[in-house]
Formats: sequence, structure tokens, C-alpha cells
Amino acid sequence: MIVETKIVGSRDTESLHVQVPLGNGTLRELLSELVRHELAAYEQRRTSSRTLQVLTPADLARGVDTGVYGRENRAVPAPPPEAEAIERAVEAFTDGLVFVFVDGLQVEEIDAPVVVRPDSTLRLVRLVALAGG
Repeated sequence: MIVETKIVGSRDTESLHVQVPLGNGTLRELLSELVRHELAAYEQRRTSSRTLQVLTPADLARGVDTGVYGRENRAVPAPPPEAEAIERAVEAFTDGLVFVFVDGLQVEEIDAPVVVRPDSTLRLVRLVALAGG
């Protein structure tokens, strides 16, 4: 399945391929699978990225004092527990912060049935609150 993400007000759209179970299910089940996928990807990046890839101004200042640049281990926070992350995703949908479209059709209920085919596209559109209003 192709998953596209978009933030309203931004020109950028991200797109990635995600392996999800094909066939009939609910939006809740589909969101849960996406959360599991993202948690696994985050954990993989977290554990494989032990070396510093970008020096920040603080790293440079510390290097001037110590003579060592970028060898410090950085604390990367652990992901939230799976159940908590799934609940956050469901809450974002039910609170209207994210619109979901499957193959171009908006899904408006969390337990609405969705059919996932190999060529399906899921689009997540995140809304952003406007300042002052």
C-alpha cells in the first residue's frame, strides 16, 4: 500500500510503501498497522544511528573545549508503548486532527470498513490550528 502524508498549509507530501494485510478490515485496524510499522522503523533508526551525523552549534562549542568533535553518544528517546501510540493515532482521528482517505474516498468513522488492495493508496491529511482564531 502507498501511504501519503500531507500537512495542510505545506506544499510537501511524503509518500512511502508500507506492507499491510490486504483485504477487508476497519480503519482502526489499518491505523494500528501503520503505527506498528512506524514504531518499528523508529526503533531501527534509533538503534542503528549511534554515530553523530550532523554537528550542532552545541557540539562545535563542546569540541572547542574538549578537542573531541561528535564522539558523544546522544540520547535518543525510546518510542512510546505500542498501545499508547495506537491510542494517540486513534484520538487524533476522532478529534478531527487528521483526515483519512483510502483510494480517494474519505473515511469518516474509526470503525468503518476499508478494503486494502496491493495498489491502494492511503492519504493522511493533518490539520493545523490557525493562530488567533
